Amino acid sequence: MKGAFQIRVRNNRNSYSFELRRNITVLRGESGRGKTTLFEMIHEYNRFGRNSGVTISCDRDLIALVGDEWENVIRNHPGAVIVVDEDSQFIRSKEFARVLRGSDNYYLLITRNYLAELPISVDEIYELWGAKNKKFKKIYQEIDRMFDRPRAGNLPFVPEVIITEDIRSGYQFFKNEAERMGIRCISAEGKSNIFKVMNRYPEENVVVIADGAAFGSEIADIVEQQELRPRKLAIFLPESFEWLVLKAGVVKGIDADRIENPERYANSMEFMSWEQYFTALLVEVTKDNEYMRYKKAKLSDYYMQDKSADRIKKIAKGIKWEQRLRDRCPPT
Repeated sequence: MKGAFQIRVRNNRNSYSFELRRNITVLRGESGRGKTTLFEMIHEYNRFGRNSGVTISCDRDLIALVGDEWENVIRNHPGAVIVVDEDSQFIRSKEFARVLRGSDNYYLLITRNYLAELPISVDEIYELWGAKNKKFKKIYQEIDRMFDRPRAGNLPFVPEVIITEDIRSGYQFFKNEAERMGIRCISAEGKSNIFKVMNRYPEENVVVIADGAAFGSEIADIVEQQELRPRKLAIFLPESFEWLVLKAGVVKGIDADRIENPERYANSMEFMSWEQYFTALLVEVTKDNEYMRYKKAKLSDYYMQDKSADRIKKIAKGIKWEQRLRDRCPPT
């Protein structure tokens, strides 16, 4: 399943309008804002149709997932939008995450829980906004992919430490740039370790760099620290390092629409997250060029040479990529 879907659910008391662009969207927020009401309205429509007093506008079947037979419901309704409420215990299970992988559905998860098993995008975490006519509002805002409460006066951010989520291609690129700047670049060796590694440097300017396409389960803790460490912590979350490379244009011959509108191409049966989609795209378009062939495990020198690196860093313009002077000899 792929594409963007405009959805409207309403009765004589409430109206909800929202759009789903990825296979997983999360709706959070405090109790009493109308999240459960949305789920119940969809469930009532599934049971009684128009006799429920609910009307639904959606190009796909919209299904409220309830009961112990949830796995069979998912498998028997490919191409549907599945809505899950946080009262469903299975939402936090490994079995639920397993079923979602390779599923031909989109999912709206109404939950405040930490869903470590799922690659949730930071761009697809919402809260409800409005009284009778409710809309989805993004919880985590960004300027130039710098999350969450950026102030124009604080950018560009000058780092003293860069922390990446793993030790593969993105780390190799940013480590190379950090060495040029005379600062440290550290791999957390997994996104769940970022919080622990970040807190080793409470007095230094730290920028966390991770794949925004799958960082949704981690971002709340990092943003809380950002509030406690004003002007000392920045969060840079491109979709993925591969997205940065593609967006920078250092690889030619790619239809720009495949980068700008991935929802048209990233089929949920093949790609659990857009990070996987952008990786597959970059591998595909470079496979016949030995010089720039992309491998996640070992980054080609092509991407770290000055011309390529400068173009990639321009996309990461919320960070100030300045070379430190401390290693230069003083004039005589």
